[in-house]
Amino acid sequence: MALSPLEAAAELGDELIEVLKQLNRSENEAGAASGLEVDELHHILGRGPLPLVTGSDVERAVTVLVGNGLARCLDTPAYSWERGRVVATRYAITTQGKAFLISRLRKTGRVESGLPARSRGFV
Repeated sequence: MALSPLEAAAELGDELIEVLKQLNRSENEAGAASGLEVDELHHILGRGPLPLVTGSDVERAVTVLVGNGLARCLDTPAYSWERGRVVATRYAITTQGKAFLISRLRKTGRVESGLPARSRGFV
């Protein structure tokens, strides 16, 4: 059964947020060859939050993110020691993408706002 336009938009929105989360995580853990390839994103999302996502879904999400300035394309080949191979086209989150991700997570209550970690009881 085909999705309604509203359901399709909601599904794409979920995919965009999950891709941004993974790109953000990748940047925080990055070695010299930062960013993730589409196949890597597909594998990560398929094993976790979006088990039914397809490769073309991930490509569409990355295209939308890059087109809106929320992610950037890194297309200079670089050797990745972590991957044990040369990586080519990969994607990374932008500052604008981080701001968008945080604002969306705050709306859903997934990010606490404003207070330093110590005042929330974290050390």
